[in-house]
Amino acid sequence: MEGRTILAVCCAVAGGAWLLLAIGVLVGRLRPSHRVQADSDASWTPSDDPARASVPRLEGEDPTRSLLEQGARSADRQVRISAITTLGRLGHRHDWAVDALIEALATGGEPVRVTAQLDRLAPRTGVRLIPLLGHPSDLVRFCATRLIVRYPALAQAHLPVLTHDRSPNVRAAALETLRASGSGAALRCSLRLLDDPSARVRAGACRAATAIGGTRAAPFLAPRLGDASWWVREAAREALVALGPDVAAFVLPLLEADDPTLRQGAALVLQDVGALDDLLAADHGHEQAERILGAGNPRLREAAADRARRGVRLGVRPAISSEPAP
Repeated sequence: MEGRTILAVCCAVAGGAWLLLAIGVLVGRLRPSHRVQADSDASWTPSDDPARASVPRLEGEDPTRSLLEQGARSADRQVRISAITTLGRLGHRHDWAVDALIEALATGGEPVRVTAQLDRLAPRTGVRLIPLLGHPSDLVRFCATRLIVRYPALAQAHLPVLTHDRSPNVRAAALETLRASGSGAALRCSLRLLDDPSARVRAGACRAATAIGGTRAAPFLAPRLGDASWWVREAAREALVALGPDVAAFVLPLLEADDPTLRQGAALVLQDVGALDDLLAADHGHEQAERILGAGNPRLREAAADRARRGVRLGVRPAISSEPAP
């Protein structure tokens, strides 16, 4: 009798559990249909960016704005990302969405994603970026500096001062942005930054100086061929070679420098611009060519001899000794 009672109780409990499970499944199935019905009441319009999904135009703008602004500050990263993406899609139509992205960048949440959205919104961002150039965060100043490249007039007015920034990343970004302007101020900044403590900034200054000033920058750039950083030496060499044979006059005196690295850099530039082969091809140029070969490392002489054997350059003598002159 007692066993039957226990069995009856167990059956009653199991039946109750199955009933609760059935109710839960039913509610779960009903909820999505309610959400679809609610969403269907919103009016959808094509996005300004046809490659992106459409954005619903909600009736109440203030609640939407408040929700997205809070979402951009959320501690949940997925919520932040969703809010930032939505603000970027709304930014073409609503100034408050652009302002919310500027605030999100200023607070430091997801700076890469915010920067990408603000870049898409050009030219609406414009002057809103100016206050960020003085932000205490190096990362925020860097992002604002990169964004302002879209606005040349603002860049020329506000970026020269950032070439004095405490962050080398900001200084390099400011110089790279100014480079596109080709202004006299940009050239002066690039020449000054050739002596910057950061190798990255010096390398960028080498490229910017010749891009803006051409051969006028060569006398200032040539000493960087002896820089302590290989990256800077290589940037200086590439920049000088890009100017062509005209730089030979500024590089030849460096063949007598005390620094062997500087001598070798000068010899390499003279080879790359064709000055060495021109001298070897001329009947009266061998003495000067030997100065270049003597200043370079042994591989420079070997390369010149190999070019001569293969007749790579028209007019080069068929044989050049790979041994130093006595």
